[in-house]
Amino acid sequence: MNSDNPDWNLDALGRQVGPYKDDVLDLQSRVDWSERFVSQHERDIKQARYETAQSSQQLEKRIQEQGRLIRGQQRLVGFLAEVLFAVSGVLLGGLVSACVQGDIYWTVGSGLFVFLVTVLVGNLLYRRLAASLISEPAAQRIKKRRNRHHEP
Repeated sequence: MNSDNPDWNLDALGRQVGPYKDDVLDLQSRVDWSERFVSQHERDIKQARYETAQSSQQLEKRIQEQGRLIRGQQRLVGFLAEVLFAVSGVLLGGLVSACVQGDIYWTVGSGLFVFLVTVLVGNLLYRRLAASLISEPAAQRIKKRRNRHHEP
């Protein structure tokens, strides 16, 4: 660039704010432009806050929905566990009643007894297992298992 060019001084200053690049702004117009920038930043900040509030509300709703889904799944797993214990109790009771010799009362009574014992023991074991799994997070259980295998 040549310093003989009258526009060189304006170009060397860099980007200028104004309606036209070649206009040299007076003090009042510079103040007006700075106030416009401040108000624009203020609007940008308000918009960012609004967007953040909206996204946090959406995330909170999703977390609540996930909590409801997890509670429903826990109830379903509990119900299926009880059904599994009942079916296994029926099968074991049927096997015992088929193997018991004697009167009908003995066969039915022994089958019913084995069914009740199987269901009760299954429920007790399931509840203890579920309580221990809920009270102790999975990461800690995995760490304990690893430590057990690595101990001499």
